[in-house]
Amino acid sequence: MTATTARAHRPSFFSNVTHGRRAADIAVLATLFLLALIGFQTVYGGIQYLLTGIMAMVFGTLIALIAARFRWGPLRITPLVLAVYFLFGSMFAAPTRAIWGIVPSLGSLKELLFAPVTSWKAALTVAPPVGSAQGVLGVVWIGVLILTLLGMTVVLRTRFYVLAWLFPIALVLLAIVFGTTDVFWPVLRGVLFAVISVGWLTWRFEGARLDSAQSTIISDTVRPGSWKNPVLRRRVIGGAVIMALAGGLAVGAQALLDPPEGTVRYAQRNHITPPFDPHEYVSPLSEFRGYLKNQREEELFTVTDVEGGTKLRLATMDQYNLQVYDVAGNRDEDSASGAFLPTATGVTLHEAGPDQRTSTITIGAYSGVWMPTIGQRTDRIDIDGMPIDRAGATAENLYLNEKSQTAVNASGVRQGDTYDLRYQPYEPMSTEEIKTARFADIELPPNSRLDKMAAVAEEWAGTSESDYERFANLQRGIKAEAYYSHGLGDDAASLPGHGASRLLAMLEPIGFDEDRDDAQPLGKIGDEEQFAALTAVLARSIGIPARVVMGFEVPEGQDGTVSLTGDDVTAWVEVAFEGQGWERFEPAPEEDEEPTQPEPKDVEKPLPQVAQPPPPPAEPPSPPPGAMSEDSEDDEDETDETTSWVVYAAYGMIPIVLVILGVVAVIVAKSVRRGRRRTRGGLPDRIDGGWQEILDLMTDLGRKPDPIMTRAETAARLHADLPELGALTLAGRADRAVFGPDDLSEPAVQEYWSHVMTARDDMTAAVPWHKKLRAAISLRSFRSRSQNRRAEQKRERAAARAREKAQRRAEAMRRRRSSLRSMQKSRAKKSSRKGSS
Repeated sequence: MTATTARAHRPSFFSNVTHGRRAADIAVLATLFLLALIGFQTVYGGIQYLLTGIMAMVFGTLIALIAARFRWGPLRITPLVLAVYFLFGSMFAAPTRAIWGIVPSLGSLKELLFAPVTSWKAALTVAPPVGSAQGVLGVVWIGVLILTLLGMTVVLRTRFYVLAWLFPIALVLLAIVFGTTDVFWPVLRGVLFAVISVGWLTWRFEGARLDSAQSTIISDTVRPGSWKNPVLRRRVIGGAVIMALAGGLAVGAQALLDPPEGTVRYAQRNHITPPFDPHEYVSPLSEFRGYLKNQREEELFTVTDVEGGTKLRLATMDQYNLQVYDVAGNRDEDSASGAFLPTATGVTLHEAGPDQRTSTITIGAYSGVWMPTIGQRTDRIDIDGMPIDRAGATAENLYLNEKSQTAVNASGVRQGDTYDLRYQPYEPMSTEEIKTARFADIELPPNSRLDKMAAVAEEWAGTSESDYERFANLQRGIKAEAYYSHGLGDDAASLPGHGASRLLAMLEPIGFDEDRDDAQPLGKIGDEEQFAALTAVLARSIGIPARVVMGFEVPEGQDGTVSLTGDDVTAWVEVAFEGQGWERFEPAPEEDEEPTQPEPKDVEKPLPQVAQPPPPPAEPPSPPPGAMSEDSEDDEDETDETTSWVVYAAYGMIPIVLVILGVVAVIVAKSVRRGRRRTRGGLPDRIDGGWQEILDLMTDLGRKPDPIMTRAETAARLHADLPELGALTLAGRADRAVFGPDDLSEPAVQEYWSHVMTARDDMTAAVPWHKKLRAAISLRSFRSRSQNRRAEQKRERAAARAREKAQRRAEAMRRRRSSLRSMQKSRAKKSSRKGSS
């Protein structure tokens, strides 16, 4: 035999390990990988990522098993991994580009080819949940496939089980890096991961010690690793109880383990600069007058399932630079302006509220990057109605600003594009909410300051203690002696735009040069563009968080499917209130009057009309002396803190309560079993039930009788240890009751059971208290019957096999004897023939 042949047949570590050990290792690592995989829930949402990760885990495990079985090296494993990656990757990593979501296509294969380079950035830049487009599933597909393959290979082919355990840890870290500031079931997953890891690593460590004959878990009667070894059994049970208590306390104290208020979990995606910059595009509000002038009767888009008066948001603007009100945006998605982040289509961005509605928007003559949205919150965007090429382009260029609820298609919308919106309709504040409304303490992008604006805003807003009333006063001051005009056709002169000179001119008394068509009018004359910008600038100048929104309004009386034209363009103002969100306000006056040139008067220039502030609210009545005190507040705080600790302690006691309930259940089950044996069935069966109670108690005490032994033999064994027990008498009476011809009486049965109960007390009195307690809660007697039944079946099968074997041997012997006799007869005939000749 050559050296190469000897190496080929040399046993490997994989072949020396039992199937049970391999199955346990694979099951534990798979569970740890699954717990780590669930950490991506807040990133992807839904179950597509979970299916991708599980299938990657399955393929990685199969490749590791095949490689370990046939001793493959990296040169053979790599082609198999690549084949699995491209063959099944279209289905699980690039379903949006695969044919029917399953069959590989050129687009899906191209996406898989570039996924190792591009998927990481895409998963970090797309706003969560990221869905399944743009190759974001490549992070899970590649990460889980490679880590599972490496981890399973190490644990199947080497003794470095700790190194294999590090690969699930690596997947946990991957989920953290690509995760969000929210965590999915952190304490429960962490406790399960820790408990399973400690149990498995301890088991593997003890197994290695037993294999090297260095374990201290040694018994004189059983082999070291057997479950019958009491030392091993106590260690396993004790360790399991400790881990269960620790896990229960950790889950119960989950609120205490949460990070303090104001601290945020690290997320790498928060440090990635969004690729969309709204400053590169013209402010939508600057194109306001163009819709009225050029597309007044042209259908811009259609929308389904809407009611008259519904507003469609085109863009939200929150920064004024003296030229235009612009869409600010920010790098920080948690800022007041939010950030434009890539958004996945076909995924649920928010859980559906009770009033959620769905509308379909179809683009007509409208063009631009801003996509119309509805309501105060977008819950989902679906583009299934688009052709495949347009759906792919839209999915890769779709951005959404969650704070401003502005959607963008960076490649620009086209005629015929259609998408479904699931949204939460806008709900204005109630009367009770208005009374207590306070301005939100948020930091919007800074506006360019105009001192005159601040002075006028302070005067018009007044000094009301109600924040809502202050803004209402400001609106009344703006609308006083204000006139609505688009400045088109026969309308009064009103120049477009909302630059600083145009807004400052609106604060002057009404006046215009009738001889010049291009003369800038003075006074509060304009449409929604000017009045919305003026209102927001005045409000921001005195610290009121306000912004301008441009969009379209469904005409009153039109419900269902509605076509919107340029004549439906509008703008409004939104103000942020604490706990209520952004409240909408109509900035423009009614279209009911025409401005007229005022007669010149030799009087001083009047101040702007100031709306009188409402009377201050009445002070609440003072409580009677002694009704409120600092001591009572302290007591209340202490009570709340005590109550919270009681709740945490109660959660931590759950495992202990479960253990106690289990002990009580075992004791009750034994009592019910004893009662059934004593009262159910015929008299001989009840006598036999009493003897079974003696056998069950022996089993629970750790002295399980041999099922093959007779009652007399078992009783003799008991009598040798406890002569005062009367075991021989009990066994003899049970034999006579079961096998004898005599009829028993009810008093004889009761007397037998009295003797049985006395014998039970004597048996437990002879053992220490801890063994007595363990016998009371032991489940051995419940398992002994099934074990005896299986042993009996095993003996019967062995006896049957022995009988069959004996029959085959007897038949073979008969055939041999028959053949010998026939040979002897043939020889005798031959010899007789030779003699006669």
